[in-house]
Amino acid sequence: MTKGHSHILAGSFLVAALFWFSVTMGGSFRTRVDVPLAVNNMPENIALVTPLPETINVLLEARGWQLLFLTAGKQLMYEIPGSRLRSGAINTNRTLTENMVLPEGVQAIRAYPETIYVRVDRFVKKKVPLHFQSLSIGFKSDFGLMREVQITPDSIVLEGAESVLRNLNSWPLESRSYTDLAIPVVEDVPVLDSLQGVVKFSTETASLYIPTEQLADVSFEDIPIDLLRVPRDREVLLGHQRITVSVRGGVNYLSTLGPEDFSAEILFDDIIADTSGAIMPTIHFPAGLRLLKTDPEEIRYTIRK
Repeated sequence: MTKGHSHILAGSFLVAALFWFSVTMGGSFRTRVDVPLAVNNMPENIALVTPLPETINVLLEARGWQLLFLTAGKQLMYEIPGSRLRSGAINTNRTLTENMVLPEGVQAIRAYPETIYVRVDRFVKKKVPLHFQSLSIGFKSDFGLMREVQITPDSIVLEGAESVLRNLNSWPLESRSYTDLAIPVVEDVPVLDSLQGVVKFSTETASLYIPTEQLADVSFEDIPIDLLRVPRDREVLLGHQRITVSVRGGVNYLSTLGPEDFSAEILFDDIIADTSGAIMPTIHFPAGLRLLKTDPEEIRYTIRK
């Protein structure tokens, strides 16, 4: 077969295929299509208690080429007017022609499910704290957490039906797990959308900050012990006038501290209430540190009139 003959044969085949396609697709067909469901112009004073289906399945009848373009272009929508939204049942078959805009020549025959149940309630807003559904943190040796983990923002404004938000006292973030941390962590964590279609949020993410630090243990000596609220007719003699305080904290932070940043005190009322003859002083120290021990742990005392 010559090259010219092969071109003629290919052209003839193409023409025949196009003719068959036009004849075939010009016929009437029925097909089921998943059609997106939406509420238009939702009133500001109401909200859904339960989510509506994302789609309904509609049996369509039209010419083949029309159905082809409709399904390929995803042009269809089942739209419920918000002004007519009430608690109760919507019969999708009765409202097909009303809630769907169809091109000329396309007919909606039947919808599935036949009934959509709707529950609405008064629209409200509520501010609640954020929390992690699960947060696991592990550190390398000699590293740790001396300050609190921070979530920014630490709360979220929820919008939805009053009956849905009434019992919600917090809202979860996605779970996170960290191991062998040696540097601080800064990460945006998504808010969980566990009530999709029912509750809206003021933010979709929150910033997590884990202030990981290298830790060290340091002792501060010669911290004076202050006696407070001793009556004028009483004298208290302490077995030790000064104390050593051992703390744990971040290396950089500890390097900026001295004994003057610590204090120890004993209240006379606590001595009167004591029956053992020795008492533990109250230690005041900078935030971000962990008290390990004092030396001595207890101070013996004698009361004189």
